[in-house]
Amino acid sequence: MDAFEIKRFAFTYHGRKSPALDNVDLVVRAGEFVTLCGKSGSGKSTLLRNLKTMLTPPGVRSGRITFFGRPVEMIPPLEQLRRIGHVMQDPDSQIAAQSVRSELSAGLLALGLPERAVLLRVAEMVSFFGIQSWYHQDVSTLSGGQKQMLALASAMSLQPEILLLDEPTAQLDPIAARDFLDAVKKINRETGTAVVISEQRLEEVFPMSDRAVVLDRGKVIVDAPPKRVGVTLLQLGHDMVLAMPAPMQVFLELERDAAVKWRRAETGSLRSMGFPITVRDGREWLSDLFHERPPSKRSVDRPRAADESGDPAVELRDLSFRYGKGDRDVIKELNLTVPREKLFCIVGGNGVGKSTAVKLIGGLLGPYRGKILINGSDIKKLSAKDRVSRAVSLLPQNQDSLFAEGTVMQNLMSVLDARVKPDGSAFERDEKEGKIAGITALLTLDDLLGRAPGELSAGERQRAALGMTLLWESKILLLDEPTKGLDNHFKERFAVILRALLSRGKTVLMVSHDVEFCAKHADVCALFFDGGVVASGEPGAFFSGNGFYTTAANRMSRHVFENAVTTREVIELCRENILREERDD
Repeated sequence: MDAFEIKRFAFTYHGRKSPALDNVDLVVRAGEFVTLCGKSGSGKSTLLRNLKTMLTPPGVRSGRITFFGRPVEMIPPLEQLRRIGHVMQDPDSQIAAQSVRSELSAGLLALGLPERAVLLRVAEMVSFFGIQSWYHQDVSTLSGGQKQMLALASAMSLQPEILLLDEPTAQLDPIAARDFLDAVKKINRETGTAVVISEQRLEEVFPMSDRAVVLDRGKVIVDAPPKRVGVTLLQLGHDMVLAMPAPMQVFLELERDAAVKWRRAETGSLRSMGFPITVRDGREWLSDLFHERPPSKRSVDRPRAADESGDPAVELRDLSFRYGKGDRDVIKELNLTVPREKLFCIVGGNGVGKSTAVKLIGGLLGPYRGKILINGSDIKKLSAKDRVSRAVSLLPQNQDSLFAEGTVMQNLMSVLDARVKPDGSAFERDEKEGKIAGITALLTLDDLLGRAPGELSAGERQRAALGMTLLWESKILLLDEPTKGLDNHFKERFAVILRALLSRGKTVLMVSHDVEFCAKHADVCALFFDGGVVASGEPGAFFSGNGFYTTAANRMSRHVFENAVTTREVIELCRENILREERDD
């Protein structure tokens, strides 16, 4: 039976000419696990929100969406609440109660269930999701991973027939994200609840999926089992192939490479060894590929590591901070040096102090012990004028906190309204427009300027917030989860932007859960744990030395290669070893 049937469906936001969804035909069967993927702005979130009318944004709809044979707009709100669960990207925007206990029971009470039935359902959720140890806590004390798990448990307490998830792991560290997605898989397999999920971490969700649906500019371009999606995208020549799981990318690159034609002649095709999707698949495939002839070159030749002790832009000396007088220290005697003109990435689990450290550097919080030096000057001794000249700007983890105006254009203009020139004078109107035009072109914001931030996808909001941050033209950029919600294609553009900023004398301190981006583009990476830095170094050495906190490419290849941490490095080592064998023969 079909849970959702979507026929010739189109949706256009108010005030826009082009549709966000265009003639979409899609079926989601009862009990099925479907993954939506595509670039930012491709229509994934819009499609999900149209599957539950209480989530649908203002706009013009055409076509038909039915839920178990009934038009979804004809299903009463309470019935939708019970039968269609949803979990969005930001748990803070979804959790309404102050305590875990109250949040788990809120939806059940709204349905009018008797107290005994509510208690039974809550007990089931606590056991199923392993919430026992924090069941009696306030929501404010939870980590990001715990909050998102609570949002999932709250949705599942209503025993829905289908679960909609819109990039639910975007704010989670890799380990917390894996735990969350494992819970979603368990729900689907053990309860039969259908799942429709929009997700960037395809390495994790593809193995769980029955089908993957690729959207591009509001249209469905691929609808197939995950193992067929990569091949179909390759045949179409579509660059979404770059967003596929690392094992699939390595396989597809070598499969189409003329340099390994001889290896195909031996095996018929590399595909005969199997089409790898998971890290385990990739490990087995690489083992088969080099079974008879182990690779003669096992490591990546790296340039000299970045000098972490270079001229410092930011120095933290014995820094300690706690939020309340009786609270534990969130930052504990932290010592950290960020060298000038480098991309310095801080990684680590949720709740270990990363965002707090960035807020301290940005002046939003004050330590009770220790020093913060910005370009050699103690932050406490800087005058208001000096604070402007030190030019530190912060992109917060919750980018929505930056949007105080009605449209993207108005929010960008508000930054320049607040800025002054070095001589203290205000910018003229044409100067403001010129700067905004430059940022708009840089971040491809043209189609977003007249839209309200709330209408944008997560990736589009992130680009708009990034534009506001860059308009300050700061010497030191503090970026908290800047790649959150960005698709793989814009991430590469973002990396080029960062390199251009560094070449112009900027320094970037970035907090991120995106280990793939950090491994590929950082100059220095540091691991945060329990309020301090426990390890740091050049990304290749840093990530190849980690067991769990590392890239999918490294986990896939480290039994064959010593220090490959990016997909490109694995591909090049495979190619080079195959070519060496060919020359030797």
